[in-house]
Parts: sequence; structure tokens; C-alpha cells
Amino acid sequence: MKKLTLSICALLGTFLLLTLSTSGALAQSKQAKKKQTIETKASNVKSDATEALKRPENDKNNKEGKGRGDVYGDDYSDIVVDNYTNYNIDIYVDGKYRGTLGPWEKKVTWAVPGKTRMYAKAEFSDGSYSTWGPNVAETGYEYKWNLRY
Repeated sequence: MKKLTLSICALLGTFLLLTLSTSGALAQSKQAKKKQTIETKASNVKSDATEALKRPENDKNNKEGKGRGDVYGDDYSDIVVDNYTNYNIDIYVDGKYRGTLGPWEKKVTWAVPGKTRMYAKAEFSDGSYSTWGPNVAETGYEYKWNLRY
């Protein structure tokens, strides 16, 4: 009986020690995430990736809206996009359209932490366009992306 009690205590102690050391490592990894700022300038070089970027069309008959869920929890990174141009710029994160920034506007969107591919595209009335990206970043807590001429 004594051996059984000692074995159970040893197992519980080991489990407790492992649990505490793992939670400390997780807390350190969350603290290690820092804010990043990246400056990018516009490019007029055409590529297949930027040609494929299209804004989704609206369907008047689609009344069913799907919620975006809880996007502001610990499982998501904020991407703050600053438009320092006179252009209306469409933003794409991981291939998905996330909105249009007006001239000199700032918006916040989100991404799942990890490697994130970002594009921005300004289309002009003559059919040409300028792009920013692809910008591949390791997002964490907050990522700031400044778009300039």
C-alpha cells in the first residue's frame, strides 16, 4: 500500500511539474511576439499573382450572411494597413479580399498568426494598376503595413 501511495504521489508530482513548465514556456512565447512595421512602395510590374486578385462580386439575392466569428481573440493577429497615397487600394490577405482603403486611410484587418501573404492593388481608369507585395510576414500580435508611392 505504501509503494502504491508513493507511486501515485510521484506521478502527480511529475505531472504537476510538466504542467507548470509547459505553461511558462507558452507565456514566454506569447511575450516574445512583437509589433512589426514594414514599408513598401508601389510597383507597376505585372504578374500572374496580381492579375488573379479580384474583388468578390455582390449577389443581391444572397440574403444569408455568415458571421466572421470571434476574430479578435488570442488566435488572431491584427494587421494595421496605412495608405499614404492618393489611391483607392484593395487589400488581400492570404488571397482573400479584405477591403478597400481610401486615400490616406488606415484600417485594421486580421490574419491567423504565422506566415501571412499580403497584396495591395490600386487599379486605374486606363486599365493599369500598381501593386504592393507580395509581402510575406510572420505575423504575431500586431503587424503594421505602410503603403507608399
